[in-house]
Formats: sequence, C-alpha cells, structure tokens
Amino acid sequence: MPLHSRRLLSKAALAIEGRISIKQNTSRDWPRDHARLRVLERKGNLRWVGTQAGPHLGGTFAVWQITDEGRDRVATWEPVAIEIR
Repeated sequence: MPLHSRRLLSKAALAIEGRISIKQNTSRDWPRDHARLRVLERKGNLRWVGTQAGPHLGGTFAVWQITDEGRDRVATWEPVAIEIR
C-alpha cells in the first residue's frame, strides 16, 4: 500500500470516532488526498459519510469512516522502515 494511503488510513484508525475529513479548497476543488480517500473507499477500507459544513464560513468537509476491514488492515502492518540517504 502506498505511503499516502497508509498515512490516511492510519489517521482514521487513530481518530476517536474512526473518521477522517478533508476541507474543500476555496476554489471549490478538492486536495489530492480526496482522490486517495476515494480509492480507500472503493477498496472497502473506508465508508463514505458525506459532506458537511465546517465551523468556519465557506468551509465544506468531505468525511469518511474507517471500516472493520480497514481496521484489520492497519492492525496487520509492520512499521515502515524509511531509508535516509
């Protein structure tokens, strides 16, 4: 699994409600993590919750929740060894 996907799934697993959200840009497009989260959703690791208004004016958030399959996946990971050169 790519490091970006591991990062996002781990973040959801550590959250109190098992949720992860990203904020829509002011230009109404989504950050790159939106597409990565959609891939995790298609693989069954996350479940789409929906979009919701944030606490700030003009803020819209896309929200996903980790599934049991996603939690199982995170539990089986070995720590990632990063080589520094």
